[in-house]
Amino acid sequence: MNRARQFLRNVASNYAVTGVRALIFILLTPYVVHRLGLENYAVWVIVQTLGYYLGFFDAGVPDAQVRQHAVLLARRDHAGLSRLLGTVFVLYLGAGGLALLATAGIVLSPTAELFDIPASARDVYTPVVLLIGLTALFAFAEVGADGVLEGYQRYDIGNAVDLVYDILGALAIFAMLATGHGIVALAAVTCSVKALSAVTKIVVVRRMFAPAAAARLEFDRESFRSIRSFSLWNSLNEFMTEGTANFDKLLIPILLTSSLVTPYSLIMALAAAIFLLAEPITDTFLPISSARHAARDERALTALLLRGTKLVTVATLPIAIVIMFFGKSILDLWVGEEYTKVSISVLWFSAANFFFSTYLWTALNVLLGAGEIRRIFMISIFEVLFVLALILSLVPVLGLPGLALGGLIANVVTGLFLFIPAACRHTTLRPAGFVARSLLPALLAAVPGYLVAYAFARWLQPQTFFELLLAAGVTAAVALLALLQFAATRWERARYYATCRRLSGAN
Repeated sequence: MNRARQFLRNVASNYAVTGVRALIFILLTPYVVHRLGLENYAVWVIVQTLGYYLGFFDAGVPDAQVRQHAVLLARRDHAGLSRLLGTVFVLYLGAGGLALLATAGIVLSPTAELFDIPASARDVYTPVVLLIGLTALFAFAEVGADGVLEGYQRYDIGNAVDLVYDILGALAIFAMLATGHGIVALAAVTCSVKALSAVTKIVVVRRMFAPAAAARLEFDRESFRSIRSFSLWNSLNEFMTEGTANFDKLLIPILLTSSLVTPYSLIMALAAAIFLLAEPITDTFLPISSARHAARDERALTALLLRGTKLVTVATLPIAIVIMFFGKSILDLWVGEEYTKVSISVLWFSAANFFFSTYLWTALNVLLGAGEIRRIFMISIFEVLFVLALILSLVPVLGLPGLALGGLIANVVTGLFLFIPAACRHTTLRPAGFVARSLLPALLAAVPGYLVAYAFARWLQPQTFFELLLAAGVTAAVALLALLQFAATRWERARYYATCRRLSGAN
């Protein structure tokens, strides 16, 4: 199978699982929120956030595994690949053990008071946290299998398994809540589904790929040394970058009140639609970037950085416009106005922040493929310190909007002046020229989309589901057509059109 067809297959399957997950989230979230209530849903979000941070015990191994897998495949070193897989699975088991110990520490320490857990939820807080820790153990095993599939660029296999268990998990959650169960049942379902998914993927990997089937659960020092440096720095970098992306959900109950966690998390969920459009594309960039760096193909890296960034921008900017203009109405209609009572500026700042983050993802993958993990880490330290300083300065004055604004300012400054220049060093592009060719034309080309959205919001003021769907659809369509016409070259438009035809199955 040629590389273009393989890329399309991976992107298509990524979008399929993303679409199903988005549909499940859209349909299930209002039901979960109403069944649990404002306070208990906030507790569920806080506990899930704690579980998210347990994931950092992987010590950066997943990306290091995928990168080294691509290198070993390029060298046709199947014996080395087998040793690598055995080693990383040992590391994942160790990470799972640490996660279980960490959850024990969480429940034994006064975290319930720290996170403003309501008195009505104190009894269920401990078992839910412990179940989340067990879920992390199974998640690490699943990540190991996912790393094998991604290393072979067979995202479609992992996505097929994810689709099955995502649907089963959603049905189980609905059934549990319908029969009167609460947060503990949600945590039990999450844990069970993750365990089944991990076992299934491991079985599939061992049956389909010979090096994986030959791998033994043994620690190989040489394999560990091949990923150690990248893994260590990647772990630190992930904690500094991705860690801060969810830290706000823990800062809110500490700095403000836990009652604000529910509306804020719902806004974040809506803004995350921008990520959902970009992630299926950018997920495939790391092995591509690693291979091109290994071949020292500067021209190919230039094409990946510029065209990949433009593709992501074209895909995400229309939905960002829709969220900024119609997001509040969508949230009110989706879960109810009583659950979303916060300033509209929180939504605006969050949508802009999510969009700019996706704009930087291709550059980040270029740096990861080059092994520039130390540089990424140092930049990330600056960003974390900067965003914390902004949040601590703005929250006492602006409240929740100050938290969202601080994240946006730090993201833009760090991206424009640090991340983009670092990525451009591996290409023939200059930072100013890259921004001028990838971001500014898109922002200008989307003006028709802004005007259409403003007209709908100002004069028609859509309120019903049909009216919002119509306004959002027309706005996104106008913005997308304008972006394709004015922010993309003729060659790029032809490639986008050909890609859509291939993804739809047309000849």
